[in-house]
Amino acid sequence: MGSLRIMCCIIIDNALRNRVSIPGKLDADIHYIYPPYDELPGILHSLHADPQRYNSIVCVVSSDTYGEIKSIVESIETSAHHLHVGYVCVGNAYNDNMMQDVITLYNDGISAEEFEFVVKKATFIARQLFEFKNLSRQHLHQLEDTQRDFDALINIGKALSIEKNPDRLLKLILHLSKTITGADAGSIYLVEEVNGSKVLRFKHSHTFSKDLPYEEFTIPMDKNSIAGYVAVTQQVLNIPDVYELGPDDPVAFNSSFDKAHNYRSKSMLVVPMINHINKTIGVIQLINSKEDIDHNYNGNEAYSITLTCEEDFNTKVVPFQKRYESLMEAVASQAAIAIENNRMIRQIQQQFEEFVRASVTAIESRDVATSGHSFRVADMCLKMAQAINEETTGPFGTITFTDTELKELEYAALLHDFGKVYIDTAIFLKSHKLYPKDLENILLKLEYLYRYQQLKYAMTIFNEMKKDDAFDKHLDKINAIEIERDDILRKILEARQKVIELNNPMVKEMDVEKEVKHLYAMLQSLDCCDVENQKMEIFNDYYIKNLTIRRGSLNDDERREIESHVVHTYNFVSKIPWPPEFARIPEIAAKHHEKLDGTGYPYGLKGDQIPLQARIMALADIFDALIATDRPYKPPITLEQALKIIQEEAERNKLDRDLVDLFIHKKIYEQFDRDAYRTKSTVH
Repeated sequence: MGSLRIMCCIIIDNALRNRVSIPGKLDADIHYIYPPYDELPGILHSLHADPQRYNSIVCVVSSDTYGEIKSIVESIETSAHHLHVGYVCVGNAYNDNMMQDVITLYNDGISAEEFEFVVKKATFIARQLFEFKNLSRQHLHQLEDTQRDFDALINIGKALSIEKNPDRLLKLILHLSKTITGADAGSIYLVEEVNGSKVLRFKHSHTFSKDLPYEEFTIPMDKNSIAGYVAVTQQVLNIPDVYELGPDDPVAFNSSFDKAHNYRSKSMLVVPMINHINKTIGVIQLINSKEDIDHNYNGNEAYSITLTCEEDFNTKVVPFQKRYESLMEAVASQAAIAIENNRMIRQIQQQFEEFVRASVTAIESRDVATSGHSFRVADMCLKMAQAINEETTGPFGTITFTDTELKELEYAALLHDFGKVYIDTAIFLKSHKLYPKDLENILLKLEYLYRYQQLKYAMTIFNEMKKDDAFDKHLDKINAIEIERDDILRKILEARQKVIELNNPMVKEMDVEKEVKHLYAMLQSLDCCDVENQKMEIFNDYYIKNLTIRRGSLNDDERREIESHVVHTYNFVSKIPWPPEFARIPEIAAKHHEKLDGTGYPYGLKGDQIPLQARIMALADIFDALIATDRPYKPPITLEQALKIIQEEAERNKLDRDLVDLFIHKKIYEQFDRDAYRTKSTVH
């Protein structure tokens, strides 16, 4: 009886024993139950536990006990999807609810012929229902597969559109492909052109069951390999067992990898990645599907199944399902789009970066003395940001710059002086307080004054010698005139030297007004006339304005014009259609001259009003200017002096003290040897 399939089990209320006639031969089991029907749950549990023997239950009840028995049955049979339960009622009372699951209703009793008919009817209904449920389950699984595939494609599309790193993108494509197909291993090939011929480059591989190393290599893009065949023909290959490929098959399997790594490739699904112009750009190769065809686990759960021995490859590896061919074609199409978009984005980024660098180089070529400054500042900013990323404690312990933010900082630093294109070139080339022509003019005036005074005193002496007085008397007066003349001429020569000295730019702010005022008073005391005998002005307000510059070589007007370059930078850089992740570049670039104490420009921002990136750039900008050996407005200074100056600026609350401390502690300055670094930077 153990193997016999009993189609039906009859449960009869014992109160109806005398009203029901049982046929002699009946393909069914019969159980009698007695009020209060305590034995019924046990019977039902046994039936549920043996789905291979029973597919239907017929409960023969009276109209009066129908509801009670039905409630007991329903409380047990909720999980018994393989059983069909029907009721045969004896009696006159019935209602609409009874008609839903009552097979038939008899008023007086049931004859043997009627009883046999009932069993056959119940069995037929159960068989039909069983087949319907099986079919429904298949359809349900198909719907579940379709829904899972649909969801997978949506999620894959989202994931691939987000990832911008080319290496991570390939890993993601392979990971997602393996996940949805339950593949144990897989590889990605990309099409390249080498010496005029197309090849497939082995770019990425991963095996779940084993941590297998791989190196990039190339194979010819032809039909002599499985991947090459798919790339050339653009056909999907679904191979149940690669070791069973025969001479009549279009491809052959190279088992060298399996032998080298003690692996067993079996089922294989290989799909071409085709771009929008119908060109193959790569191939996805999936190996050893572990997805259970009876839906006991999905692709994600398949990762918990490892293949460690020959038996595993024989029992746990299945062919890739047919539906995965079209599914992976869709995945490969999305992957091709993502790879092509990634390539185009990288190409655009590269072209844009080359444009930025070329533009910066062109701008800095206007000022030879500062050539390479923007590149050096950008490099220094990146080194500072990377040093911050390494900090785990202190003021920068919670701050991390992403790759995008690092690129944002680099672009901002490269473009921070872009607005100088709007500034008069002469101001950039102003190496001293006076422009060369102005210095030449005042020195010529002093030379004229010197000759004028010589001629003046020569005439005075000549007139004195013409007098008829005694020679000794004349000699004493002439000697006095010559002493006065020599003193005046000496003062003029000293004035000339002082002008040259005062014309030199100051690194630190110095009070030179007193010296200039004294020089002006001395020169004003000397008369000097031009050829038209008009008094000549040797020292005017223009010279005073410039020679009294306390620091650098620029007067207030020139400095304001120079300072306006950050506004020009902001206005120009703001017009560039930056993507959202680079939206702060104009702001960062325009604020690199702000000081923590609010004395900077152009906005006079204080403290945290200044972005950290701009504070980093301010430090890099000042330090590079200090260590430069060829700035026109200052003599070279030592590294020690430069470090001392930035520390003093931090003490004065001009620069960020924490950044200066990090800069010195990490010895970032050691990475910027002045001579070697300048040579490297200017070739960008």
